Amino acid sequence: MKYQDLEFYSRPSFFSQKRLSYNFLDIAFAPYGEYWREMRKLSIVELFSTKRTRSFRFIQEEEVARMITSISKSSSKPINLSDMLMTLASNIICRAAFGKHYTGEGSEMGDFNRVFGETQAMFVAFFMADFIPWLGWIDKINGQRARLEKNFYELDDFYERVIQEHLDPKRDKLDQEDFVDVLTHVQKDLKFTRDHIKAILMVVYQYPHLFIT
Repeated sequence: MKYQDLEFYSRPSFFSQKRLSYNFLDIAFAPYGEYWREMRKLSIVELFSTKRTRSFRFIQEEEVARMITSISKSSSKPINLSDMLMTLASNIICRAAFGKHYTGEGSEMGDFNRVFGETQAMFVAFFMADFIPWLGWIDKINGQRARLEKNFYELDDFYERVIQEHLDPKRDKLDQEDFVDVLTHVQKDLKFTRDHIKAILMVVYQYPHLFIT
């Protein structure tokens, strides 16, 4: 392991992960190299720094208080605590990353949970091309590739709308920058495309433990 360290730095390349990460433009699945080191620096300095993660504390407190209030109002009937905790995590992530809620009551996007739930399923889905490349045509016949493409375009459409909202000059400015604000600010300096931003946002939502601590 000591002498073959570089051989183990990168994750295995899987079909669904490559597609959903915009050809490995994200942080989690990018192969080790200059780009990965640049993404690591961006993560440490801009996205997941101690100062920035601490700045999300008020979001955590507000969302926990909201959940407790919801539980207290439902004290006379059974509640699904698992669903509430999932909603809590989603609300914290959305506010920190995108600037507002996309889950729960009054959601602007009723299919948010469906799209991201499908994305999580696609990340671990079995594709024949990953193990026997010359049999990759089977993925087309059984509908796996079509399912992946549908989810990718739904996810891409969501991220595109979020970015457009943040670039709108009429948008109300928040006291606290979210992740989309940070990424759009550094976009020119790092020569990022929209795909770079979307790939990084994908990691933010799929790996909430990075900043919800």
